[in-house]
Amino acid sequence: MNRSNEEDVEKAKSLISTGAEIAGAAVGGAIGFFAAGPAGAAGAGSLGVIVAKAGAKLLGDVADRAMSAREQVRIGAAAAVAFNKIEKASQSGNEPRKDGFFNSEEGKRSNAEEILEGTLRRAREEYEEKKILLLGNFYANMIYSPGVSTEEANYYLRLFDSLTYRQLCIMSLIMMKPQYSDFQNLRKHDYRTQNANMQASTVALLQEIYALYNLGLVCVRSAGGNGYVSLLAWHDIIPFGLEFTGLGERFYKLFMGGGSISLPDISTNAESLR
Repeated sequence: MNRSNEEDVEKAKSLISTGAEIAGAAVGGAIGFFAAGPAGAAGAGSLGVIVAKAGAKLLGDVADRAMSAREQVRIGAAAAVAFNKIEKASQSGNEPRKDGFFNSEEGKRSNAEEILEGTLRRAREEYEEKKILLLGNFYANMIYSPGVSTEEANYYLRLFDSLTYRQLCIMSLIMMKPQYSDFQNLRKHDYRTQNANMQASTVALLQEIYALYNLGLVCVRSAGGNGYVSLLAWHDIIPFGLEFTGLGERFYKLFMGGGSISLPDISTNAESLR
């Protein structure tokens, strides 16, 4: 049965409201984006209307699916963060991408709907709920990132799904390291020596960093700073030398550009790498 846009908007607003426990104040901004249907997005111009319609259509469809109460909270939270950020961007005069991302054809939905569904599916199944806000960030950033194709975005979603929240904290630590003095006193040599009293929890953390390396998201500058280290195992990691690869920086900006990683969580991991 085909629903009207007004019905989709009401379903979208209802679903978003369930996410308040995780998304907090973002719920109000997201609901405001859909206020009065597509007219609520008129401030962003015709593309803003298209963004609102595509979002309401997909959210209306998702709202009709069978899911648990907790799954609704997760989906509502991711959607709240996404459309609250889109609302703020539109109010600031930012224009959505104009590369056909929102275009649909007979028998084929738009790429925007595809990526939104992928984002919400990840949110629905994400038991590490601190990651959910980052999924909302991702969809909002995709709206304003014409250089990121749908195929690339789908890869990033699968990659994100495979990472732990702690690995995302490590990525934030790498990004923040140059600006925060507290993050510049990390260990400056590897773990092949001086590791007799290492805790198992530290080894597990280093294994997670090594996994980021194998995924091509991070690299390690040598202790002398004049080259990069080829890692054979976790004990080759030099925390102070951790840097992003080009892929890692692009991934970071899409999911964590704008924040949403807890500073205390980042600091806890930094402490383990000193």
